Amino acid sequence: MSLEEGFSPDYLKACFFFEKSMNQSLDNMAKLEVWANMPVKDVERTRDFFKQLGFNVNGSHESPGIASFIFSDDHFVIHFFRQDLFEKSAGSAVSKTSKGSQIMFTIGAESQAAVDSFKEIVIQAGGRVVTEPTKIPEGYNFVFADLDDQRWNVFYRNPQ
Repeated sequence: MSLEEGFSPDYLKACFFFEKSMNQSLDNMAKLEVWANMPVKDVERTRDFFKQLGFNVNGSHESPGIASFIFSDDHFVIHFFRQDLFEKSAGSAVSKTSKGSQIMFTIGAESQAAVDSFKEIVIQAGGRVVTEPTKIPEGYNFVFADLDDQRWNVFYRNPQ
């Protein structure tokens, strides 16, 4: 039985057209980049917090309403927008992070000791430990909440 069996010719034409359109759209983009935008209540406190955690400021995007950091060697960037600016840009209200999480970024660690050390840095910077460092089948991790109660996972993957 082939993949196409069971689907109408019109459905298959629509799928082909969609795939072709997406490929053309991606081909027309000069460079595909992905970064994250997150709302915060106090940009300066957020800036200080992530500096204390050792992340590099993405200076070209800094302003009084935005703190921007580079989170990886591949230059994955997270912009922390003042909440009102984020809501205006997103066209919606910010959800309450104290009641639930919508996303959790993972920060890779080089060892279990690095996970434990990062936990202490988070505490000193004013973050809150949500789960204590724990051995899991895949490795070792803990979760913390930043100053706006957004969740972050610090994870060491067991060698394969």
